[in-house]
Amino acid sequence: MTATATSDARTTSSWRSPALIVAIFSVVLLVWPASAGAAGQARLPQPGPLNPAFVEALHKPLAGVFGKLPNPVKVQMGSALTARQGAGALPIAYDLRTLGRLTPVRDQGTWGTCWAFANIAAVESRLLPGKSWDFSEDNLVTRSGYGPFSGGPYEWGGWDFMAVAYLTRWAGPVNETDDPYSTPAPPQTNVTRKHVQGVIMLPGRTGFLDNDLIKRMVMQNGALSVGMFWASAFDTFHPDASDPAATATYYCNIAAGEVFDGYDVGENHGVCVVGWNDVFPAARFSGSSAGVPPGDGAFLVRNSWGAEWGDHGYFWVSYYDRSFAFDDCTSYSRVEPTSDYRRNYQYDTLGWTASWGYTGVPDPSVAWAANRFTAKGTESIVAEGFYAPAAGTKYQVWAGAALDSLKLRGTGTIALPGFATVDLTTPLKVRTGTKFVVAVRLDTAGDAQPVAIEAPAESWEARATAAAGQSFMRYGDGDRWVDFAADPSTAGANVCLKAYAGK
Repeated sequence: MTATATSDARTTSSWRSPALIVAIFSVVLLVWPASAGAAGQARLPQPGPLNPAFVEALHKPLAGVFGKLPNPVKVQMGSALTARQGAGALPIAYDLRTLGRLTPVRDQGTWGTCWAFANIAAVESRLLPGKSWDFSEDNLVTRSGYGPFSGGPYEWGGWDFMAVAYLTRWAGPVNETDDPYSTPAPPQTNVTRKHVQGVIMLPGRTGFLDNDLIKRMVMQNGALSVGMFWASAFDTFHPDASDPAATATYYCNIAAGEVFDGYDVGENHGVCVVGWNDVFPAARFSGSSAGVPPGDGAFLVRNSWGAEWGDHGYFWVSYYDRSFAFDDCTSYSRVEPTSDYRRNYQYDTLGWTASWGYTGVPDPSVAWAANRFTAKGTESIVAEGFYAPAAGTKYQVWAGAALDSLKLRGTGTIALPGFATVDLTTPLKVRTGTKFVVAVRLDTAGDAQPVAIEAPAESWEARATAAAGQSFMRYGDGDRWVDFAADPSTAGANVCLKAYAGK
């Protein structure tokens, strides 16, 4: 599948199709397909709700759409207070620029591609200090797998999950010189330079001072991709004699769901948090139409409008901004050499578009998922990759020649939501042309839809395809596996579960 995705320019307004909620949910209605495995119940998995902010962004006009949308599915922090708080004291101020952990500021031009620039900047930052890379945002935009969109590959916008899907399927990153910005036709040959094997995907802040986890992600993994509402009425540029560098500030006192300038406010711009200052004076934001925030403190933010914008491409956002980083935040925790794994078996080209689970069961936070693959070589399956939709997700990874001969090959807990790669305690040896199965049992401790699914949704150009005999789900150990792509009414859906062959 090859397709495209993006959005509007810096200063335009647009809206999404108003007739999409029915289309979105119609693709996940299921029937009772034939069983595949041991005898027992064949419970029907059910789709969970989409992120309301995502649905809102798709079908209502936004003020000054720049290209960033919220993710279609929300992750959950639950009661993982220890994960949120972390350990150890945080510095009062922090700046990745001074630590050699940022590549030069890029310029998205007049296109709605901020989401791609924010995610590529985060990947580049994760590899610093060390070798400085210049990866292609264009390759992500034109090869996201979504689309085609009216207006071309740069005119629609995107979200972080799109970038995660592109990177975890090893479509990229590729070098900027191999696919320069903006060249709509992708190169005939793509050389992936790194493999992304771990991503932390956070639901955003819960309050103005709920910033510790964001700060820890910046310290651990570098630049953090976040979303915000941008309107020029809330920025201010004024030099300060005592601190000449702090000349670009932004403070918005309008939250998502409220109205500004006749439009419903929502996330519309993707940027990166690259530092903070807990004592940044509130008075520095006095030029904003929102006035002075109620307290000190600000994030240092990297934009993608070139080094001549703001403070050499950077600006400060008040902790008290009501639109900043209150939805998705994405941190790339494992960006590795391409030599770590030999092959990536997968079906989820578009990544996580829906969450499924079970209702009317004793524990709806539990579910099993499995994928059946055909071996492309005589090799060993050494790891599995999957999404943890909630902090503290417990997992069991299984593998075998068939659904009825799976063996337990690892257990553990994923501390924070996101995409994780788990090595198998005992590799599974496979031979060319033979079938094999990998499976995962997830317990999300409160999340009622534990399994990440790639499901088609034509209204937002998620044109997923699948075949019978690929993906399966079940609730309990004694239940029958349900092949939910075996019937035409469910065609297109797959489990987001990967298998990796070793070198």
